[in-house]
Amino acid sequence: MTFNNKLIKLRKANALSQEELAEKLNVSRQAVSKWELGDVTPDSDKIIALSNLFGVTTDYLLKDELENPSTTIIMRSDPHKNILISKVLKFLSTFFYAIGLLIAWTIWANASGGYAFDGQYYNGPDHLGAVAIFVGILIQSVGFACYYFANKFHKSRLSLGQIYLNFLFLHYMPLCGVFSFCVFCAPTPYPYMPTLSDSDSMTILWGIIIHIVFIGIVGLAFFCKYKKQKKAQLAQKQD
Repeated sequence: MTFNNKLIKLRKANALSQEELAEKLNVSRQAVSKWELGDVTPDSDKIIALSNLFGVTTDYLLKDELENPSTTIIMRSDPHKNILISKVLKFLSTFFYAIGLLIAWTIWANASGGYAFDGQYYNGPDHLGAVAIFVGILIQSVGFACYYFANKFHKSRLSLGQIYLNFLFLHYMPLCGVFSFCVFCAPTPYPYMPTLSDSDSMTILWGIIIHIVFIGIVGLAFFCKYKKQKKAQLAQKQD
């Protein structure tokens, strides 16, 4: 069996697309395609990388006479099951990021203008804002754990929408806490706006505006980070 056929077999057995394999090896997808078509043979360092990635010997990859995979190949157990587990865990990571944010909002909203857990009356975002942020981040840490173990099962790229949601959920509370502490000396899990007028509609309008500004700031930061990563990946592939 020739090298290109072995590469196709190994890649499919480990449930990897050409793009995912290329990303692991820091090459372009076109390079992997040429390897599998038999047009080009990878350099020695890429052969070693393939050997380590798939758990096979370099002899198996390079010598056509070695055709029995059972004696040399160490396959990952049930790769399709690993992919499914990975996807579920990554979904749960986003879920816990969002739940942490919502619970922090709920704690602060319930305690910021009424009787709190200790029976004391709080008129405004007192120290419970910091408590709400702490509880929210604690719940979001479960999401971190889910994402970590998801990559242990299978490293796959998230959709752009899910990446943005994760970025938004994780950065929203810290940014709001810093902003509200600097402006109002009271950390809160979302942009706190005191009543600016006797009109509830004006207060709601100001709240909507400041939320849009915060989401825009997080979105701009995400866009800059995403472009920087794509540029770095492109530079690696060209090298």
